[in-house]
Amino acid sequence: MNEQQILKWNRLLHQSSFAWWDWDILANRVEFNDLKATMLGYDPRDFDGKGYRGFTELLHPDDHAKTMGAMLKVLEQRTGLYQIDYRIRSLDGAYRWYMDRGIVLSRAADGRPLRLRGIVIDLGKEAQRSGDVEALLDILDTTASRLTKLGVSWLTLCSCCKRIKHDDAHWIEISPELIEIVGDDISHGICPACMQELYPEYAEKVLAKRGIPVPPPPMRTDR
Repeated sequence: MNEQQILKWNRLLHQSSFAWWDWDILANRVEFNDLKATMLGYDPRDFDGKGYRGFTELLHPDDHAKTMGAMLKVLEQRTGLYQIDYRIRSLDGAYRWYMDRGIVLSRAADGRPLRLRGIVIDLGKEAQRSGDVEALLDILDTTASRLTKLGVSWLTLCSCCKRIKHDDAHWIEISPELIEIVGDDISHGICPACMQELYPEYAEKVLAKRGIPVPPPPMRTDR
């Protein structure tokens, strides 16, 4: 993780409305904002002195092993990016889906991670916002894969409606804050719906040439 990327995550940490955590591995001390606990219905004091396991004990049994495996890959220096989607138990007993992404902030002389920081995103809320669970998860999974392999990720943003490209004919709405977190680089374009609205005399021919059906115009929301 280079200095520029660390500065970006520092900024996101202090400005974000998402839950965040910061783990001092040697001391097993976890700092986090109140939202990380309250979004599950707990009081932040419920996790005092519990370290990393305070939250992992709440994981769904079917997700515990893969979540521990994702963290082990970071601790064993096989990757610098912690990435996992899991279900975790809220105070009312229900399990809810979250996306957890973390980076190594500091290492020992031999390369061992000393400090990790991450952001936790409520996939349920983002899926409700976008109205398309599968497309949202696919975008997040693809982005995480690119981050791991290339150290950079690209997202295509419609300059007009601000939706994110899933494929040529499929664009979905994601909160601007989530776009910044999962995409290091943004390219801009015009989605088919906005093209049809802005350039109706040309859109049908252009889209037909690319084999894309002409869609209805998107619903407008204030941003």
